[in-house]
Amino acid sequence: MKKILPIVIIGVFLLSSIGVTALQNTPRENTIIVEATEPQMLGNRDYTHTVLVEVGTATWCSSCPASNAAWHSIYGGGNYDFEYCEMVIDKNSVANAHMGTRNLYWVPTSYFDGGEFVHPGTSYPQFYTFLDSSGSRPVADIVASMTAVWLDHNQLEIYFEVSNNEIVNYPGQLKIYIVELESERWNDYNGNPYHHAFLDFAFDQQINIPASGSITDTITWDKVTNGHSSLRVDNTQVILAVYDDEPHTSYSDPPSGAPFTAYYVDETIATSPTFENTDPDSPHIEGKINGKAGVDYTYSICSSDPDGDPMYYCIDWGDGTPEVCIGPFPSGVCTTASHNWTEQGDYTIKVKARDVYDAESDWGTLDISMPLNQQAPLGWFLRFLENYPRVFPILRTLLGL
Repeated sequence: MKKILPIVIIGVFLLSSIGVTALQNTPRENTIIVEATEPQMLGNRDYTHTVLVEVGTATWCSSCPASNAAWHSIYGGGNYDFEYCEMVIDKNSVANAHMGTRNLYWVPTSYFDGGEFVHPGTSYPQFYTFLDSSGSRPVADIVASMTAVWLDHNQLEIYFEVSNNEIVNYPGQLKIYIVELESERWNDYNGNPYHHAFLDFAFDQQINIPASGSITDTITWDKVTNGHSSLRVDNTQVILAVYDDEPHTSYSDPPSGAPFTAYYVDETIATSPTFENTDPDSPHIEGKINGKAGVDYTYSICSSDPDGDPMYYCIDWGDGTPEVCIGPFPSGVCTTASHNWTEQGDYTIKVKARDVYDAESDWGTLDISMPLNQQAPLGWFLRFLENYPRVFPILRTLLGL
């Protein structure tokens, strides 16, 4: 684990006795626990609310991969009611600023429900204990709901409602976290992708909910404008957290070092955004509609996608051969494909466009006919001999057969 001075990295000192690195000249004892114990398999908890865990981490931290792996494993086990995000402070200025409010002292450090509990290092048993302790804390009767929809590949529309079922007003802070489920840009010190990597706040404001009342809002978050243009729409999570307004003194270097003012979380919900994906247009097919069996023919295929998504073209040649899909091609870009019908007959070529998010068009069709056979001259000659058998001996004589 590494100690950081907020915003600025000053120096590195190796604490070989415990296998971690701290940014200080005098090592602190008994403040870091790094364990690689596999998670316990315990039953689901009956928590008062979903716990929020924020993990201060950095790509240069040699102790952080253990924390990254631990939280991914615990979350995947599904035995604890919590959501979490990795705050990669050396790659994300928003994460850095947010963890500055926590007076982040070591990396990795896990903060439970805004700082009710703080644990530097990686310890499965301690993680379990703090999850259960935070999850059993009495909280205000606050209920949130949220939907998130990708309007296109860039804009995420988030609607939320937070209801206060108490008989008094509820002042606090509401934060909406945009999270990349498996980071495609940031790897930990061991080269493994961060899981649940925090990207940005879509909403971060003070709130005051009337007694027995609610607040609602619809906000739009643009991934390009906010510097995350490579974020995949199917690799996104949105977390909403409601913090109370009661200040508590907590410590980022427990038991009494690096104090900060903590506000606890009373409600956490998360959702994976849906995507309004429009079907591509039905393909247009051009090419020869009359030909000979046994000859290759080339056809032009064109379509476009209303969302501008890249597309595959899936082709059924109508003769019982397997359907083939080619691509992807940019929306509106035509391509060609060739085929050979081995037998005479009438056929229907069918092509559908399928975008990279699996939306499919209707079939585009082209009726063709292969009335002639490439072997027609030989067939005619054989039929001639069948009709005029006496000619064959004459031909044999002429040809010296």
